[in-house]
Amino acid sequence: MGFAINARHRLEQNGRAVERIASPASHMGGTFGTTPHILIMHFTYGASGRSSATWFQDPGNTSKSSAHVVVDRDGSVIQCVDFDTAANHAGQSSWGGLTAFNNKSFGIELANWGYLKPGPHGSWTSYTNVPIASPFLAAHKNGNPYQPSDAAIGWEPYAPEQIATAVAIARELAAKYGVDTILGHDDIARGRKWDPGPAFDMARFRAQVLGGRAENGPNVLAVHSPTGLNLRQGAGTEFAVIQLLADGTQVAPVEQRGSWWFVNVLDPQGVAQKSGWVHGAFLI
Repeated sequence: MGFAINARHRLEQNGRAVERIASPASHMGGTFGTTPHILIMHFTYGASGRSSATWFQDPGNTSKSSAHVVVDRDGSVIQCVDFDTAANHAGQSSWGGLTAFNNKSFGIELANWGYLKPGPHGSWTSYTNVPIASPFLAAHKNGNPYQPSDAAIGWEPYAPEQIATAVAIARELAAKYGVDTILGHDDIARGRKWDPGPAFDMARFRAQVLGGRAENGPNVLAVHSPTGLNLRQGAGTEFAVIQLLADGTQVAPVEQRGSWWFVNVLDPQGVAQKSGWVHGAFLI
């Protein structure tokens, strides 16, 4: 896709600057004191990339939100904040002993309605009543934004071309600034934010951006859940639990079905001991 970041900390594609809809200075945090190595992924909860980028400029945007770039569903990009400047994309946030992520991270917004409203006959719509024909059905790893908290609800899927663009930009951030950590807004603002949500395959995204291309050996992931992760007999919470896997348990993925993975559970020597299904949101 030919993305590069120039000396002015602005994104270019194939040698030309991407479209720019600059957020007001009052919606930024000033020049970074220390170059971030963390990237936060978001959904816009809006109609289009352009509507979100324009909203960042709107006087009615009393929260003074902004982001570095917005990626639309067709893969097109708008830059709103230069990469040497803090954007107001994280808000109240904490993770890994860190707080105040506006000053510690880059923010990429993906145009997406996020969580959907249930309608008649199994239909799903955005909060503005835009119908979503083939929603991604899953419960959020932190609990849904509305009841029931642990049932599968509808989420707008992300377009492949949108994800491909986001991967390419994130790779350039890694190359230019040393980004080595990718999180969701729902990781740093648990209980307050749900983006990018279960329709965003975070484990795959991290692997595509950062992951171990120079390493030889088996494809292994690890459980990332302080309270453990249920290994189940089938791809869903309705199936019986085989075992609670401890945080850090290594698994080898075999098959994916939606947000669920069939895995082999490995012992410390890397030998498969048993198999079952786990939710992919808790694998890294």
